[in-house]
Amino acid sequence: MSLLLAALAALATGTAEAAPPADEALKPGQRKAKMICNVETPTGSRVGKRVCLTEEDFKRRQEESREGFAEMQRNHNVNRSSGN
Repeated sequence: MSLLLAALAALATGTAEAAPPADEALKPGQRKAKMICNVETPTGSRVGKRVCLTEEDFKRRQEESREGFAEMQRNHNVNRSSGN
């Protein structure tokens, strides 16, 4: 659930690009991974935390959040017991 909220908060904030660390050696034919940095503010907090991920990791994280949210919606009424 917190991952979902963090992803939604990340979508609401603007993104900034950052360069990957300079100490990483690239092999011939290998491209630098594009980094995306977001400020994520946890629920109940006013202080944001800067999170930097590669573009691929950021997209994977967003997709996992979407899938988790969709699963919660599908399973919403499944586990409810009948009244008295």
